[in-house]
Amino acid sequence: MTEFPPAQGLSARARPARVALAPALAACLALAGSLLPPGPAQAQSAAQSAADLTTDLTAELAQIEAELSALEARFAETPTPVDVALRDALRLSQTLLRNRQLALDGAAAVEATTPTLTPDPARADRLMVEMARARARIATAERELRAAEGLIATMVQSRLETERLTLAGLRMGWLSAKYGISFPMLAPAPTTPGAAPQPDTAPAATTSAPAPSETATDTGPPVWADPDHPEIDYRLAPFELAHATAHQISGWWTIETGRAAVDDSPEVTAINYSAYDPRDLTGLTALVARCTEGETALIYVQDDYLIPDLRRNSFDVTLRIGTQAARSLRWSGLTTNKGAGVFGEEAEEMIRAIYDAGQVFLRITERNGRTHDALFSLAGQTAAFEAVANACGFTTVVLSSDDYHQIQALLNKAGFEAGKPDGQWGPGSRRAMRAFQQSQDLPQTGAPDRASLDALGFGG
Repeated sequence: MTEFPPAQGLSARARPARVALAPALAACLALAGSLLPPGPAQAQSAAQSAADLTTDLTAELAQIEAELSALEARFAETPTPVDVALRDALRLSQTLLRNRQLALDGAAAVEATTPTLTPDPARADRLMVEMARARARIATAERELRAAEGLIATMVQSRLETERLTLAGLRMGWLSAKYGISFPMLAPAPTTPGAAPQPDTAPAATTSAPAPSETATDTGPPVWADPDHPEIDYRLAPFELAHATAHQISGWWTIETGRAAVDDSPEVTAINYSAYDPRDLTGLTALVARCTEGETALIYVQDDYLIPDLRRNSFDVTLRIGTQAARSLRWSGLTTNKGAGVFGEEAEEMIRAIYDAGQVFLRITERNGRTHDALFSLAGQTAAFEAVANACGFTTVVLSSDDYHQIQALLNKAGFEAGKPDGQWGPGSRRAMRAFQQSQDLPQTGAPDRASLDALGFGG
């Protein structure tokens, strides 16, 4: 979601070419339908069309100005990058609408952005539908926010901000299609794994222009970018937002930690944005690994509403890990109808299965046969998966019964009574492992995680 300041804030390379037009010429360019002199009937029709257009523009401008006033009233002392991007998108729409009004009135010289566009009524109608959907999602998020607390409230607030910015981007696309208003475009967004062009969406709306104080150069990565993954463009909106909210960033993942409101148990939400497409304004495609109130989840979030098998509220999912053969699975549908996932021990097994993979392909098949594909690069997954595993107390290591037997024997040998080794990881084994982890200054998960196994000498 790219920042679009009305007059300042765009770098010289990103500013559109501008030319000053005389009022009469600007008005003629805005309304001209023919090079031939119009007859009386044509002149009357053109005058009526101009009056209708002026009325429509005035109404649109009033709505944008009302939204801009409401946004600025909400601004805290340190607004988020999404707040700033939304404000700048609204200001840009406001500026160009005013310019178009001046061109129609022929009252003053205006700055016109070139090239001009031809209105596209069909595309305007499609974007109008998407705007209605975005407004509905905003209303839903606002209701959820009023009832949410803690980490959930933070997540809902983030979604609400993103939806508001999505609506602003859709409006810019609609204004272009409806009135032929040309908006400045930055360089095309970098290609991300699994992303596909969206020809019917509005201009890109992504915070891909970070503050100068946070970058090494105008075109280089932000100073807070993960240095282990220089191939990733960390100027994308999700990473800007994660940095602004002090969340950890590892490869394609953002990692948010907190405490559950119900019992203060650790909570972790790790989100993979490698399939994020800033040109897609209809929603978000992401892979989420999460621990909430002691339950593990692995979720494929889609950018569209899905139709599940209503009897089981589930979806057929095709999974391919790296270059392995594809597998057919059954995943539970989300209450939002915008994705599917696995939970509990099944999610833990899936995280172990993809822990060392470079990428994973996922396909959701709806009840009507429609499919939704995404290819996720898993770069940076070690920090994400270990954070989730530590919070939910499971290991990311694939262990056999013989492995557990050996670990129990090692604990007993080290003086941490795990009982008679039987290859079953029960309460006694967990207590012994927690005691050992405490002695080693490690997170006390009770699970035979990688760090604990290394300290115990397992496999050495």
